[in-house]
Amino acid sequence: MTDGVPTNGPARKLIPLSVGKVPPPAERREVLREAVVQVVADLVLETVPTSERSLYFEQARGLLDEAGWGLDELFQAADEGPARERLFQVLGLS
Repeated sequence: MTDGVPTNGPARKLIPLSVGKVPPPAERREVLREAVVQVVADLVLETVPTSERSLYFEQARGLLDEAGWGLDELFQAADEGPARERLFQVLGLS
């Protein structure tokens, strides 16, 4: 052991627990709302290219899974209006 580091084993790699920029709490809701809109569009309108997806796309997809909405409800929420606002309420993003 040299300087507290073992010398007889392979070097250890550190894997970060979070990747990317984490928005301040005040901005988090808006960032997630935008990502939810993007996922809804991806599911019911047209595919959003991977290169254009929000950093929070997968997290938003997980939120939508928890909401349990069907494709017909998501289609209605694809446009601004009452259905989208109900979705944001269900997801705790209103």
